[in-house]
Amino acid sequence: MRSRWVAVSAVVACLALAAPLASFAAGTDTTVAKATTITVIAGKPTEFHFTLSKKSAAKGAATFKIVNRGKLAHDFKIAGKTSKMVQPGKSTTLKVTLKKGKQKYECTVPGHAAAGMKGILVVK
Repeated sequence: MRSRWVAVSAVVACLALAAPLASFAAGTDTTVAKATTITVIAGKPTEFHFTLSKKSAAKGAATFKIVNRGKLAHDFKIAGKTSKMVQPGKSTTLKVTLKKGKQKYECTVPGHAAAGMKGILVVK
């Protein structure tokens, strides 16, 4: 009876190892990259200022949640994409793919970036 238990245990162990090895041999990656989420507060601490929840991010998929705490409408541009205009007290999201390096961001409303609504996100 004991030898059967040992044999069954060995088969189960082999099967547990076989699935990851099979996907590796087939050239598929079984790891799932997690998208970065960054909250962007517009209009705080001053009207023409962005506060980001993270100063850096991993390259790849990223979601920016833009929340307008100011008194004027703002948007958020990064990685060649611009969010919808966000009215005071409202929010929106912007999904982008970040490339490694320094990514500039800004509000595209005329005069807002010049007044301080801009910055750089470091992408690793």
